[in-house]
Amino acid sequence: MDARQCKKCKRLFQYVGNPLCPSCIKEMDHKFNAVRDYLYDNANASMEEVCEKCEVEMPDIRRWLAEGRLMLAKGSPIMLQCEKCGAPILTGKQCEQCLAKLKNSLQGAADSMRPKEERKPLDYNKDSGKMHVGVGKKKT
Repeated sequence: MDARQCKKCKRLFQYVGNPLCPSCIKEMDHKFNAVRDYLYDNANASMEEVCEKCEVEMPDIRRWLAEGRLMLAKGSPIMLQCEKCGAPILTGKQCEQCLAKLKNSLQGAADSMRPKEERKPLDYNKDSGKMHVGVGKKKT
């Protein structure tokens, strides 16, 4: 059993991967739902307005946006920027273009680690490597 102190309320609790105790997790989920519902009904609300009306701190809202749990409406006065290129985004940490570049880069690195024979694209038009079963003359 791993007992830790909750980062929010400082009570001891049994740690299972989240730095918050179960009661603080429940409270944060309630606040998240309040923010999500408020943004749904008030898409043009500012960050300060959302914090005030929902009684939530700005870092919590920014974390939910970065995690992709919340998504801003187009035209929202709340501005998020891609961490790589600075382009405006509605959720997450990076824009679609930077995510695609990262994916391609990681795919290229993974491909370079494979043996050469595995890197070649398969040509299904060739007979090599195929199994031939029961084609030809019948035995009598």
